[in-house]
Amino acid sequence: MPPGPIAGPSTASCSPAPYGQACVACSRAKCKCFYRADGSSCERCHRLGKTCEPAFTARKRKARRSPPPPPAPPLQPTVIVQQPPLSTNSTRVEEKLDELVSLLRSQAAEKQQTQQQQQQQQHTPPSLPEGIFTGGGDGGGGGGYTNSMSPISITLPVREHPDIAVDSTATIVHLLRPAPPITPSPIAIDVSGHRIPDHTAQDLLDTFRRSFIPLCPVVHIPLSTSAAELRRDKPFLWLVVMSLACKSISQQSELADAIWHIISNRVVLQHIIDLDVLLGIVCFGTWSYHLKEDKPHMCMLAQLAVTVALELNIHHDVSTRPQRRSRFPSQRQADQRPRTMEERRTMLALFHLTSATWLRYRLTEPLRWTSYLDDCLRILEEGKETYLDILLAMQVRCQIIINQLTCPPGDQPPGVETPKITAPSLVAALVRELHNIRRKLPADIEAMITAQFYLCFAEMKIRETVLYRPRTTDQTGTAQFQRLQDLDAVLTMAERWFSMTTTLPPADWHGLTADLFTHCTQYLIVLFRLATLDEPGWDLDDVRRRADVFAVIDRCILEVERVPPALGMVDAEGARSGFFFKLPLLLRDVKVLFIAEMQQQQQQQQQQQSNPQLNPGRGPGFPAADNIATSDGLNKNNDNNNNSNNTNTNTNNNRNNNIMPGFGEDMSFADENYLNMVQEEMLAHVWDFRPDASYLMPFLP
Repeated sequence: MPPGPIAGPSTASCSPAPYGQACVACSRAKCKCFYRADGSSCERCHRLGKTCEPAFTARKRKARRSPPPPPAPPLQPTVIVQQPPLSTNSTRVEEKLDELVSLLRSQAAEKQQTQQQQQQQQHTPPSLPEGIFTGGGDGGGGGGYTNSMSPISITLPVREHPDIAVDSTATIVHLLRPAPPITPSPIAIDVSGHRIPDHTAQDLLDTFRRSFIPLCPVVHIPLSTSAAELRRDKPFLWLVVMSLACKSISQQSELADAIWHIISNRVVLQHIIDLDVLLGIVCFGTWSYHLKEDKPHMCMLAQLAVTVALELNIHHDVSTRPQRRSRFPSQRQADQRPRTMEERRTMLALFHLTSATWLRYRLTEPLRWTSYLDDCLRILEEGKETYLDILLAMQVRCQIIINQLTCPPGDQPPGVETPKITAPSLVAALVRELHNIRRKLPADIEAMITAQFYLCFAEMKIRETVLYRPRTTDQTGTAQFQRLQDLDAVLTMAERWFSMTTTLPPADWHGLTADLFTHCTQYLIVLFRLATLDEPGWDLDDVRRRADVFAVIDRCILEVERVPPALGMVDAEGARSGFFFKLPLLLRDVKVLFIAEMQQQQQQQQQQQSNPQLNPGRGPGFPAADNIATSDGLNKNNDNNNNSNNTNTNTNNNRNNNIMPGFGEDMSFADENYLNMVQEEMLAHVWDFRPDASYLMPFLP
């Protein structure tokens, strides 16, 4: 017969074990250990029927030494007891707790081992080809570069879980990005492979401050910030600045490849973004023509910049409404700090970039104007951080006016462009608004040539709407006289703009933006339109005497050709030619394009005079883009016409003598300019000869 249950003594008759002297079973279960009066075992082991094993070593209190523990009581023979039926549930719970503690300890050990394995993995940044920054020559902008690119090994942090913020009012669940790691980012690791001496990097940064930022102040780099500090704080922006300001085209192309590598791998593939990435993309897109090769990428960069701004959540002001949040434990709190001046300036720079992209390509519309952007504009107009913020605000206001004139209505199908007929009252209101912008500018900002460029172009875009309005007649002739006055104002704006370009020093030409280049091409179109306009009372001889479009193009070619020698630029061999080395060839192609078009108009006028029944608005088609792109095709089409015109023959001969080897087969850079001119609304009445507009097909992508 088995022995009956033995009742243990009460807790009151037991003495607690000293600190660090609990038995092994109680220590593992994190339970208080009570020694029995007889000293055989502890109360818990006696109650559970377990072997009571005393602790072998004493635990320490933090870093202080504790006195040696008192000797443990003598062990007595183990007594196995049988629990009463009422204590069965508590026994099972304690056994489960013991198993759970063991499981947690094993999982913690496995996690620690996994983290140690991840920390042992090292990453080596991609390096540029050997010798990229060697040499440089005199004035090449590459002097002092070295090819010492030792890889830097660094441990990448483990990606954290995203934070969740629930907006119950708007019924939106926001996934917040995790806090940036303390260790250097992979972008900084990529940039660290490009070794540029400090004195050379400082010279390039000074060039960017002097020639680039005053033309388009989309970024503010304080004078107290050195090149080394900029590289440490904003590595991607530093790389873009070095590439734009570099005067060696081959080295500039190598840096551009590194920029595209970071954009494609780090930003797009690995989703690594911050304000430094956004600033670099905005600058890269604003001066995209300096780093352009064979395909346009301004639209892609503009849309990528918009996406990055949305991901960073800086496109609106900080919300003051409390939100209900459901977040993981150990995650960071939501960032409720106020917007900085740099973030506000970056959003206006993003609007500037998207507006310039729309004006150039007419593919993606500008960033939608919001009340937050209006607040940013008002704050930057105060110019508290830098006076160039006032210039940026003025350029943005001019772009808002231009967007009102050029952006299509919401119900217009995509890809269809029709001239917007602006009412005279709206034109007068926009002119008054532009005069208010000019009046509120400080005297030193208004005197800047960049401010004059934008103000003049905005007024020209307002007044050129007279070309879209139908001609009206009245008994007194007042309407026709007003129309001629508006046309003369457009001619005056174009004449003033090109006269300002002659005063621009070669050093300032270095920072020519894609937006200003678009202004130049559209001014040339306006001059050609005015020089060939069939309008009663419009004196074409006076137009050509005041601003002959061909003389203006020749003058621009001379100004551009002075830039590379003055700055010490060194062109690259092969297809990677620099922007200022391609631009004269592009302008000569535009001149030949205008000459061919003028010959077509002269032939139409002669045919109309000989046979009045012919439709004056139709005639031979415009030369195809393939004939324009190659040097042989254009001359073959124009040989018969040029035999009777010595001026045109000399022009084409000059063009043949200046064609770069291999440039005739790859004219995609020039095709953008042709596409811009063909799609321009004001040329619809001049170039649309065929009823089906089939001549447009070669120009379309």
